[in-house]
Amino acid sequence: MDNRSDLIKLGDEDIYLILYLWKVKGYETKALAQRFHISVGSLKDLLSGHVRRDCYKGFNQIEKYLVETY
Repeated sequence: MDNRSDLIKLGDEDIYLILYLWKVKGYETKALAQRFHISVGSLKDLLSGHVRRDCYKGFNQIEKYLVETY
């Protein structure tokens, strides 16, 4: 599968869940790739903020707010 093209099929809810599971719960990239049926390359692009930037930035803003107010 072409790198990144498999992320198109995922909704924003899935992207936020992936970011949450990786960043907060510590899931491994391989496990996340298998769970959401995406390539490891696409997942790494997502987790680094290179694709789906709106969700990536939104998640980071929410996380920053929660850390500051908690």
